[in-house]
Amino acid sequence: MATPFGHRILTTVDLVLRNGRIFTPSGFFHGGIGVEDGRIASLGKDSTLPRADRTVDVKGNIILPGFIDAHCHCHGMERSDWEDFTTGTRAAAAGGFTTILEMPITTPPTSTVNAFREKKEVVARQAIVNFALFGGAGSDNIDEIDGIAREGAVAFKTFMPPPTHGREKDFWGLYVKDDGSFLEMLRAIAQTGLRSCVHAENPEIVSHLMRRVESEGRKDLGAYLESKPGITESEAISRAAMFASVTGARMHICHVCAKEAIEVVTCLRQKGQPLTAETCPHYLTFIHDAVKHLGPYAKVNPPIRHVEDRTRLWEALRTGVIDIVASDHGPFTRDLKEIGRDDIWRASMGFPALDAMIPVMLTHVNQGLISLQELVKLSSENVAKIFGLYPSKGLLQVGADADMAVVDMSRRKKLKTEEFQTKAKDVASIWDGMEVQGVPIRTIVNGTEVMEEGTVLGKPATGQFLRPNATRRH
Repeated sequence: MATPFGHRILTTVDLVLRNGRIFTPSGFFHGGIGVEDGRIASLGKDSTLPRADRTVDVKGNIILPGFIDAHCHCHGMERSDWEDFTTGTRAAAAGGFTTILEMPITTPPTSTVNAFREKKEVVARQAIVNFALFGGAGSDNIDEIDGIAREGAVAFKTFMPPPTHGREKDFWGLYVKDDGSFLEMLRAIAQTGLRSCVHAENPEIVSHLMRRVESEGRKDLGAYLESKPGITESEAISRAAMFASVTGARMHICHVCAKEAIEVVTCLRQKGQPLTAETCPHYLTFIHDAVKHLGPYAKVNPPIRHVEDRTRLWEALRTGVIDIVASDHGPFTRDLKEIGRDDIWRASMGFPALDAMIPVMLTHVNQGLISLQELVKLSSENVAKIFGLYPSKGLLQVGADADMAVVDMSRRKKLKTEEFQTKAKDVASIWDGMEVQGVPIRTIVNGTEVMEEGTVLGKPATGQFLRPNATRRH
């Protein structure tokens, strides 16, 4: 007998997970999953499962589709002292992620065909979980876009603001210098059928406000927040979306966090523009006043905002205005944060989140802020659909890839950054000491157990490079 994917139902398989609550789009059922050759071979009640070389009793815990991080910076390459693809994907495995979508900010950046090929080879040797790679798109590399797409890019990332001083090399081909080249770049991306993912920020407003607060002698985290009010997001989203509409590019807005930005996205969606958007766990969890004492260790771009912004984000999640929750994992060395203790403008922007995101979001589920079904959509199913990885990823179904996370929704623990797998654990203090309820206890990638009860078992080269499904061309 064949499945819809064309696979035979087998009597013996490599692995069986039994005695679990299994997630399906229509609800949960009690039973198990059989895995053969890295794919789901059977799905049903325990009594119907085939024999297996290895059987794991998950003891009534929940089996979910593996989480997919849509926004990850592992850096690696010449920045491997910040993070490499082994430590970054160890953090992903520990956190319940089976796939990461890696951003193009590396040295060299993945904004040329040759750099994309080189990075793909390096990550393939190091990755413990599956990975897809963003290509970079900016004013300087428009003629590289088609070739990068053919190499297997999952999407393109573009920054509307220029790079910070000292990181120009990392950002070559990743940002737009003017609106004319922005339009030309989006036309090139539209031809590939891939999604254009934008860091939407108006740099002129930010520069103006930075000069004002700096002239007042302000060097605290609050000054940084004041330099990036909600209008810097909302105006940039409006302009980027207009350009996408004109060029036919499919656009995704990264890390939305301002209430004004949510209003713009809501309006655009109501008018029928095929725009998607994401937010991040730190914007859903913290407000500025609660983290300002951390100074540079809470500096991220866009900044953590106020309670009104957080409230609107949760509303946007529940109403479908926001499609994805992603980590924006941003590892740095301690000195790159500590340098901003007395001068916030000098600190690097970002902090690690792969170890923490899923326990934090499961805690929000337990708090009643979101349902588990909604979380699966936001951090697995929707990601797979938006970036062309569905239905192999993002759901539990016979024939789909055997990427799974087993979670214990009742388990409580205190996050300890010293136990994180990221190389940048000493700059992850925003999560340190946080009480969570709900943790991943097993991570399975392509049918291979890469994490069990917090211990990472996976070896480098376990993860596979993922190409998106066939894309359209005009």
